[in-house]
Amino acid sequence: MEQIPVYCQKEILIAGCGNMFFGDDGFGPEVIKYLKKKYTIPDNVCLMDAGTSIRKILFTISLGKPRPEVIVIIDAVDKGKKPGEIFDITIEEIPEEKIDDFSIHQGPSSNLLKELQDFCSIKVIVKACQVKTIPETMLPGLSEPVKKAVPLIAQKIAEDYF
Repeated sequence: MEQIPVYCQKEILIAGCGNMFFGDDGFGPEVIKYLKKKYTIPDNVCLMDAGTSIRKILFTISLGKPRPEVIVIIDAVDKGKKPGEIFDITIEEIPEEKIDDFSIHQGPSSNLLKELQDFCSIKVIVKACQVKTIPETMLPGLSEPVKKAVPLIAQKIAEDYF
């Protein structure tokens, strides 16, 4: 018998998305790492470095029960704002033109988020950080403005969900 993943069993799933090998795209996983290191995580919260696997995680949630009541996605995006700026985006605002990248920006992920919200009654929140740059080739490490945003968004998440 297959086990139910822990992220399905918690009331709140906070998922950091991105690829730490591509500069600022590693923002989401870095926030999860920071939260685990600096905060006491409540029993009803699952912190997950989703890396580049968010679509599989969302698909698993959509197919079964139990499910989280709230999903918070943390990701780096390029919305033309000041590098390191933190903001919320709606599911409708997720850029669908980025078809070939690894993160939440892909259309299938945004479609799954919309379905989880509309058909599964899960509250979906996307917390984003404006990238400075995402390199074309592997280059680990966040830019300075994005690195400074990590503790700021972590504090906001802790205030809202811990």
